[in-house]
Amino acid sequence: MFRLFRGFLGKFCFSLLLFSLVANFTWAQSETATVSGQVVDPSGLNITGAQVKIVDIDRDTSTRVTTNNTGIYTFPSVRPGRYRMEVTAVGFKVVNVTGVTVNVQDHLEQNFKLVVGSISESITVEGGAPFVDTESATVSTVVDRQFAENLPLNGRSFQTLIQLTPGVVLTTSSAASDGQFSVNGQRANSNYWMVDGVSANIGMSSNSFASDTLSGSLGGFSAQGGTNSLVSVDAMQEFRIQTSTFAPEFGRTPGGQISIVTRSGTNQFHGTAFEYFRNDVLDANSWFNGYTNNPPLPKAEERQNDFGGVFGGPIIKDRTFLFFSYEGLRLRLPQTAITTVPDLNARQTPNAIPARQPFFNAYPLPNGPEILDQNGNPTGTASFNKSYSNRSTLDAASLRIDHRLNDKLTLFGRYNHSPSELVQRPGTNAGDALSVLDTIQVSTQTATAGATWVVSPLLTNDLRANYSRVNSTNLLGLDAFGGATPFVGSDVEFPSPFSLKNSMVFVGLFFLNSGYLNTGGGGNLFRQINLVDSFSQLKGSHSLKFGADYRRLTPVVAPAGYIQEAVFLDLAAAQSGQTYFAAVQSEGRVPLKLQNLGLFAQDTWRVRPRLTVTYGLRWDVDFTPQTSSGPSLPAVVNFNDPSTLALAPPGTPVFGTRYGNFAPRLGVAYQLSQKPGWERVLRGGWGVFYDLATSQLSVASDAYPFGAVKFAFGVPFPLDAATAAPPAASTSNPNIYGVDPELKSPYSQ
Repeated sequence: MFRLFRGFLGKFCFSLLLFSLVANFTWAQSETATVSGQVVDPSGLNITGAQVKIVDIDRDTSTRVTTNNTGIYTFPSVRPGRYRMEVTAVGFKVVNVTGVTVNVQDHLEQNFKLVVGSISESITVEGGAPFVDTESATVSTVVDRQFAENLPLNGRSFQTLIQLTPGVVLTTSSAASDGQFSVNGQRANSNYWMVDGVSANIGMSSNSFASDTLSGSLGGFSAQGGTNSLVSVDAMQEFRIQTSTFAPEFGRTPGGQISIVTRSGTNQFHGTAFEYFRNDVLDANSWFNGYTNNPPLPKAEERQNDFGGVFGGPIIKDRTFLFFSYEGLRLRLPQTAITTVPDLNARQTPNAIPARQPFFNAYPLPNGPEILDQNGNPTGTASFNKSYSNRSTLDAASLRIDHRLNDKLTLFGRYNHSPSELVQRPGTNAGDALSVLDTIQVSTQTATAGATWVVSPLLTNDLRANYSRVNSTNLLGLDAFGGATPFVGSDVEFPSPFSLKNSMVFVGLFFLNSGYLNTGGGGNLFRQINLVDSFSQLKGSHSLKFGADYRRLTPVVAPAGYIQEAVFLDLAAAQSGQTYFAAVQSEGRVPLKLQNLGLFAQDTWRVRPRLTVTYGLRWDVDFTPQTSSGPSLPAVVNFNDPSTLALAPPGTPVFGTRYGNFAPRLGVAYQLSQKPGWERVLRGGWGVFYDLATSQLSVASDAYPFGAVKFAFGVPFPLDAATAAPPAASTSNPNIYGVDPELKSPYSQ
């Protein structure tokens, strides 16, 4: 990769000449804000060399910068929070401004007009009015902790707040696309989540067809689909969602850019505890229960207990701070199902052969009337109606430590662990029997470290490093719900070394409305290394920023390894064991390696006191996906001609790495009015925004070269040893998931 990077470095350096300077750039999306402005004397002339200090009120830490020869100062890496500012210059009175509130990724302007006098005299300006972002062309929405805490959020997840953002439309999740919302018409898997300045696109599907989660296109949600696994609401300082015309430092995907900042400790010890609950004892029964079914079904449990707390404070006052949070969720959601099952007579000998009886008995026992055909004859099926509750749990804990090494260097580290589980029936497939339990487990771990270095009053460097690991499993099993008796491993013909413990079995009776019996499962693993760094420099009226964002992903698809499926179309065939068809699959482990690199250079140019222009260039590289071990991903040739479509030689890249993804950006912000309380800003922008080519990658563990599928029609079940033998992956009539070898990165403008 280094040779490829070095070969195209010249292209990027050429683009930097647009800014008419030569500068070192380092590793770039940041959650911090920028506070800047101009210091002038009473006649409006620039004051060079004025000292500007910004003080964090909660931690009593400060940073100083000096105005340049145009009187401009910039604080390029200000953590969201409450601040006061102080300006001193020889021959002028000291000016203090209090009540400065900084939000995530703000671009705030605070100008100062100094009054001639002794430096021992001071003027204090009381703040409190909200600052207006007068420099950024980005369209965005900020939600702070106070706003989030005071709203009744269902499930204590702030996705519902994102839905209030203009341009956001909810989308339906599916096995092929797990995204939750679309921003301004972009794909639901084109949103980019960040926590404390690093990627939180670490979502991983639990099925063997992992689809768009392989490329790191989705946020790392819990098993319930909430953001609690990333940051609990009580551990969140605030978040911002940018929906359009964002600067070159933001990218990799063209959808919404969601940046979350976590809370840190302060100079005072603070703690909170909470418990939110719902209970069916306090709820009325459904009016329809007893109207559409008679007799009424017992009311199922509806219980929600969301509890936890936070604690923060100083370890060393004014220098080292800690913040701990915990959130637990225990949930029971009521469900009512009206299903059909084999009646008691259909399960008995001689109607069902002994080898098939364990599978009939795996369905719940009927508790309703016999179902008759149109002529009034028994169909061999009966009703089974039941109320029940699906359960889920979450335990999310995080610890953050901040340390101020000196006035120029601050460090922080945060660790988060949030296992979650969802147990439901009839599972994700509405055709499953009610005796099938579908258990989804997601365990998320993230570790992030960061350093902000004020090299000089005009130079700042911001570094972030992250390692994330997500284990996602999907386990299907049978239980004794409704009097069912689960079948055992000896009831199925397994080839060595497979058994119920490392295989999946599907038995489907298509004449029942909930006729599938499922057992077994597998799991997937997602790992991320993310390095992000930005370098800021103030040069005259230009605020320059350079940086890079490198991400390495190593997802692993780890299915069960062996699958049997038997399908029956009618009762007589099911009783005799004569299948309509049977399928046998062998599934292999698929370890992948994906890499993304983004470099950017941008300039925020203060053209006039009312006019700010942000322009720059971003370069995104989405490297060709590979396997880290075992067979390589299958590549194809003649993709656009099905008659000559064929496999490429092993080791051929599935598509080529594109090095021409240069994305220019331009944004303009003009202050229409500067009157206090009536500030108005006109914003506009244009840009090119690339998406990940690897988001189109799909890997099936039962397809060549990792696995295979074979079908047999009209064979008896349980299968004999020859039919049950796992098929070997082969190039003769293979099942292939191919990608266009000329695939280019999608983009919008």
